[in-house]
Amino acid sequence: MPPPLEKAAPDSYADSPFVDSISIVSMPKGFANPNMTLFDGTTDPFDHVSQYKQKMMTVTAVGHVKEAYMCKGFGSILSGPALRWLVSLPNSSISTFADLVNAFTQQLASSRKPQKHAGDLYRIVQGTNETIGEYNTRLNNEKVAVRECDMSTAVEAFRRGLHHESDLYNQLTMHPCHSFEAVQEKATAAIRLEEDILARASILSTPSVSSTSAMEKLSRK
Repeated sequence: MPPPLEKAAPDSYADSPFVDSISIVSMPKGFANPNMTLFDGTTDPFDHVSQYKQKMMTVTAVGHVKEAYMCKGFGSILSGPALRWLVSLPNSSISTFADLVNAFTQQLASSRKPQKHAGDLYRIVQGTNETIGEYNTRLNNEKVAVRECDMSTAVEAFRRGLHHESDLYNQLTMHPCHSFEAVQEKATAAIRLEEDILARASILSTPSVSSTSAMEKLSRK
């Protein structure tokens, strides 16, 4: 036999995981839920908290009032198991936004992405048919995900990942850069040249309008 359905208590409308000093604060007039994908527990909770904080910067308030807004608005970005977790918290168990975030990330830690390390950048290698621009974008995206990345590691990882026969690889090997910004300057110049060569090749491979018209006339005769 399935267990009987649990009935809500008469006073359950007043249930709140937040202490009274947060619960009694009214949300600002015209408050709109942050425009972001609802978190259901299947993605990185730390990323979601960071995005939520960024979205809530638009809410004008200071001190404890702002903290109350942050706490009370948090449920609007949750769904599924994550929302059920928030609703199931004991009454008055959360007194600060830090309490809420710590409980949230601890509960959903299994969904956290593996932390990126600087050494992971050495795994980024330019593909056989990949342009320098595409490779540069991939490596920079990975670099942003690394919390602590020293300059020398980023510089060397970029150089090693390039095609060994490319001019940029030769330049960075013969004339090493001492900052990632300097590497990016050389990469930008190489990308500009690469794009120009590709554009010229595309133009040359496309029949001109005049030659196309002449061929059409000949085919009609």
